[in-house]
Amino acid sequence: MDAHLTALAEANGGYLFRHQLLDLGVDDRIIAAWRRAGEVVRIRHGTYATRASWATADDGQRLAIRTRSVLDKLGPGVVATHASAAALHGLDLYLPSAGPVHVTRVDGRAGRQEAGVIHHENDLPDSDVVEVDGRAVSSPLRAVLEVAVSEDVESAMVTISSALRLGLVSETDLERSLVALRHWPGVRRARLAVRLSDPALESVGEVRSLHMMWEGALPHPTLQARLALAGGGDARLDFLWEWWCHVGEFDGQLKYGRLNLLPDDRGLVLTQEKIREDRIRSLGLGMSRWVWADLAPDRRAATAERIRRAMHESRRLYAREARSFAVHR
Repeated sequence: MDAHLTALAEANGGYLFRHQLLDLGVDDRIIAAWRRAGEVVRIRHGTYATRASWATADDGQRLAIRTRSVLDKLGPGVVATHASAAALHGLDLYLPSAGPVHVTRVDGRAGRQEAGVIHHENDLPDSDVVEVDGRAVSSPLRAVLEVAVSEDVESAMVTISSALRLGLVSETDLERSLVALRHWPGVRRARLAVRLSDPALESVGEVRSLHMMWEGALPHPTLQARLALAGGGDARLDFLWEWWCHVGEFDGQLKYGRLNLLPDDRGLVLTQEKIREDRIRSLGLGMSRWVWADLAPDRRAATAERIRRAMHESRRLYAREARSFAVHR
């Protein structure tokens, strides 16, 4: 695939329509060959993404690409809403990238579901519509509310915490809006998700970890606490239970995966992390670690119980030392 087509895909927002390829002399035989070679990926009927843009995109970015293609195909009669709007605003999502694109009809036409697109008939005030890259999208507040009432608590927490962290919404605005929209189905679940969300949660994994702790009835931890370390410097912790003398760390891809600052030297990263852990433990603190697999629905109850046992053991081992930690956020 030449640079011209790659540039066209980028200008579109990450995709290429079949008719655009045909207009440029690329017929179906060539498209099929590109697909076999992995140069392009079919993301919807008659819509393709380049390998470069698709392979490096996370689930939210892939949903954003598909949403742009749907909006550009359907025209001004629809507005991106729900998780699709959240994706266009750059919010975190805990939803499959292959989930449906959500739009709300503003042209009076009936709602329906077809070809991976859900058309909603909800009333959408003009004040709740903004533009993102020239496309009509529900506002960040409206998008977060739509996700909160339509998804489960865990998924809603991911999007709400992201919006709070980015400063796109406030907890006060969310609570006031939920009072005004109390007739919406799912409002009670959304209120719970708002209470559990926190802007200090820095990743999807950390949000899902806190949800696992709530579901497993663990004490609420201090988030992103900093501890002064012996010999200088400090350590920022994902989760701290000070009374229990225990630290919790989620080991996700931000530390050891594609966003690792030292991707070519995994051994050095692990060595540095082991030194950091030893310095934290030297303060009289126990530590629990978990990974993505430990947050799976069929394993998170066992993960929570493992952390609970470790907390009790840390309390038994270290509480007598009664050290005073320099804790701050």
